Amino acid sequence: MKQEKEKNSKNNDILQKRKNDIRNKRKNKTFKQFIVKKIIFLFLIVLIIVACYLGFKAYIFKMLATEMFHNTPSSIVDHNNNILAQIGVERNRQNVDYESIPSQLINAYISIEDQRYFKHHGVDIKRTCAAILSYISKRGSSSFGGSTITQQLVKNLTGNDSNSVSRKISEWFYAWVLNFSFSKSEILEAYLNIIYTGPNIYGIQEASHYYFDKDIKDLSLAECAFLAGINNSPNSYNPFKDTDHSAKIKKRTKVVLNKMLELKHISNEEYNSAISEVDSGFNFNKGNIETNTLKYSYHVDGLINEIISDMMDKYHISKDFATNYFSMAGVTIYSTENSQIQKDLEAEFKNKKYITYSSNGTSTSQAAMIIIEHYTGNVIACTRRIRRENIF
Repeated sequence: MKQEKEKNSKNNDILQKRKNDIRNKRKNKTFKQFIVKKIIFLFLIVLIIVACYLGFKAYIFKMLATEMFHNTPSSIVDHNNNILAQIGVERNRQNVDYESIPSQLINAYISIEDQRYFKHHGVDIKRTCAAILSYISKRGSSSFGGSTITQQLVKNLTGNDSNSVSRKISEWFYAWVLNFSFSKSEILEAYLNIIYTGPNIYGIQEASHYYFDKDIKDLSLAECAFLAGINNSPNSYNPFKDTDHSAKIKKRTKVVLNKMLELKHISNEEYNSAISEVDSGFNFNKGNIETNTLKYSYHVDGLINEIISDMMDKYHISKDFATNYFSMAGVTIYSTENSQIQKDLEAEFKNKKYITYSSNGTSTSQAAMIIIEHYTGNVIACTRRIRRENIF
């Protein structure tokens, strides 16, 4: 009897242990499921936050790029809507529609800069990977870059040309944004109107006038190849400098023509004719390009600094990006300046009675004048004089 009780007790203990084991396993399983669900939930939250952030950045960049594609100086007007100054007027440029650009000029740029332009989505993955491998294998130096025309346009818009990894990733992202926001022809039109092509020269139309004194529609195949060829460093090929760049120009232009022939953008006959023109020497004819200088009142100068700062804070962009925006977007900035009072203030401020000299008479103090409209609080005029040393 006693043995039977002990046996039953052992069986009960075994059963109880099994029940506890099952219960613990269920608890552990439930806890693990809880942890997994938490991780998935947190991952989704992070994913949503990142998606919202990237969506915001994409929306802002698309909005700013759309306005910058106008490639027109912004105007600052006084309280009577009279133009006080234009931001970006120092850039010599002349926009041209995509339909007006010769196909040979388009093909020349695509051949030397981005031969798969019409096939990729803003970033040429194949060429980018090849550039990275070349960079690694050559320990920090590469014979070519992976930047597409779309990426180069991003760089021209943002003004960011640093070599950091974060900049490159940002450039890829913005290139994809441009590619899915605009057509290939719109991107190429903006690119060819905005790129730097010479001393204070921007865009292919102004470049054509500067180097050949002719419209782009009148350019020969060789001249188109020349313009595309200098894109990597315009000042290094400038034929109007004291240094003779003729040999360098011929070599680079032939590189472009060879690439155009390889990609079948031109025939053998067109190639041979263009090569003959290059060998005989280009007929460079410097066009009359006006040089615009910037001269602002102190009030306008302060306003420009303020709007750039506001733009940086509002859209979380760099100073170069904000400055480029006002140089290209063609917006109108309304100031509170009264032009006549500003003019009178600057004239009055030149009066010697406002100049305070140091005890030894070798320098002057800094000074400023501001006129505020008392019933609005608007600054309608201001000027200043910086410290001057050794005035005699």
